[in-house]
Amino acid sequence: MEIYQLENEFVCIEFLSYGGILTKMINKKTQQNYLLAYQNYKDYLKNPYFFGATIGRNAGRTFPAFYQDSYGDRRVLDTNEGKVHLHGGKSGLHQVEWTVEKLSDTTYHLMFQDTESPYDPMKLELIYRLEKNHFAIQMKGQADQPTVCNLTNHSYFNLGEEPTIEFHQLQTAPAKIQLIDEQFVPTEEYSEMQTLEYTPFNFTEEKVIQKALNLDTPLSKICANGIDLAYCFINNDELEPKIRLTDRQRKNKLTIYSDQEACIIYTLNKLSNKVTLAAGATIEKYSGITFEMQRKPNYVHTAVDYLETDYAAYTIYEIE
Repeated sequence: MEIYQLENEFVCIEFLSYGGILTKMINKKTQQNYLLAYQNYKDYLKNPYFFGATIGRNAGRTFPAFYQDSYGDRRVLDTNEGKVHLHGGKSGLHQVEWTVEKLSDTTYHLMFQDTESPYDPMKLELIYRLEKNHFAIQMKGQADQPTVCNLTNHSYFNLGEEPTIEFHQLQTAPAKIQLIDEQFVPTEEYSEMQTLEYTPFNFTEEKVIQKALNLDTPLSKICANGIDLAYCFINNDELEPKIRLTDRQRKNKLTIYSDQEACIIYTLNKLSNKVTLAAGATIEKYSGITFEMQRKPNYVHTAVDYLETDYAAYTIYEIE
């Protein structure tokens, strides 16, 4: 595990060769690290919460745990959340050592040959680039045979000095939420969040995150009283922000752009390991919020074009 940095007068980015994990995204104007990070770097070896990690080969939940490959054969996937294949399974990309090459003072290239996963072999690349107050992640994949590739970054954000993000202000691009069942498996049912049960999850207009927490509704209970939902964008306009997030004091702001059709928003609702965070505090419910830009969850069972030989995706983080 090696540590690398990208830095200019606006932003400092720190990442690890292990998992391509982001550990710091510091707004130098306020000296605030936007990312949740472990105090002990050894915790990244297990990383029960996927802090800052590159997720794949297939982000999100896949159920039933298989896909049909390009030869028409059923390719069985391992399960790591009940009967569900989550975030690439037990040996996902968050647990691999990436080869890192510095291309310039503003750009790093990360590469991994994925030959041991249950998916078809694929050459994977990440490009981390810093330009002024914009940090960009380009994700690429190339395979000889059409295969599954759906990558994302799983950083958790907390833009303020408060221990939780409950009073952060959030706004999303217009979207529908993809409903989930009691295994957290995405269904093919969607809501435009206009009914009483779903309206609290609608962030098309900026509002405080707390309004979507601890609701006495069936969906809220499935989500462990937080947010754990895919927001599927109605107009996938790459030039328009997908996410806007600010802390309560409005000292720090994050804007996210991406070419992906969906974003899983998760407010760290389910805690298992009581890890210590970089600032010395113990992790607690709602300590951070993650925005996982990706294809619609479980798309391998619903989309026609779920196999590809050439994969490309990007996400840009604007730090203010």
